[in-house]
Amino acid sequence: MTSMRRSFKVQSVAAVLVSMFAMAMLSACTEDRLERAEIAPVRTIADSRLVNIDSIVLDKLNRIYVSDIHSVKVFSAAGDLLNVIGEQGSGDGQFTNEVIGLAINSNDELYAVDQDQSRIQVFDLEGNHLRTFGQQGEGAGQFLVPQGIAVDSKDLVYITDMGRSDLQVFSRNGEFLYQIAKAGDGSAELNEPESMAILDEQLFVADEGHFRIQIYGMRGEHQGHLPRSGVFALGRKMESDLDDMPVYSEVDKRYERFYDGDIEGIAFDDRGVLYALDEDAGEV
Repeated sequence: MTSMRRSFKVQSVAAVLVSMFAMAMLSACTEDRLERAEIAPVRTIADSRLVNIDSIVLDKLNRIYVSDIHSVKVFSAAGDLLNVIGEQGSGDGQFTNEVIGLAINSNDELYAVDQDQSRIQVFDLEGNHLRTFGQQGEGAGQFLVPQGIAVDSKDLVYITDMGRSDLQVFSRNGEFLYQIAKAGDGSAELNEPESMAILDEQLFVADEGHFRIQIYGMRGEHQGHLPRSGVFALGRKMESDLDDMPVYSEVDKRYERFYDGDIEGIAFDDRGVLYALDEDAGEV
């Protein structure tokens, strides 16, 4: 299979990034060659009611949940607005500013990062508020600037904090369990971590301050980070004399420049393809 990665420009601030490009994820790996996933843009959903979007997640029915100012907008796969979850305010089910990260667990519960109020709000998929956890502080289970959120197969909740530069893990109901990583400039440490994505019991974290994507095991053991080189990203280097060695292309150069930008949202699709948002360049 020919090696290929694609990118596209975000043409509108209010564009939901429904179709993205494969940054570098392998679809298969054999001793002789690397076979990579290939994906092309499908469509863009734009809606004038979207103001300052930050995160996106899909439920089992392929309804699309997009975080925005004071609320979460829900769209059909065709792009029709179905529901608005949340409103402006400081009470339960309300947001004083933008909603940041989103995640959905196996019980169809929607987690929304309420950054300005240093808490996580939980809703059912119809928009009814269920519970809230977290408060401002630097202790276990507290937040300074909560940012990214992810849920694993056991419904454990992972939350990055840009103010604390760490990652905390909670039960489904919001009980603090343990911490992953800490602030610092070491190889396993974080600096202003953004969003996360989970694949094959590995946690990928957008380590924005270090311009890299860190990889951890689900209990916190550091497993490295994505390489910065374009041709061999996420794969083993092939012998230089192989006939099917990929060509170092302009796309590979773009991949390497990506690490000098603002690494924001990251996510995997069901084929193991990694999608990443470069906020500075306005590209995915």
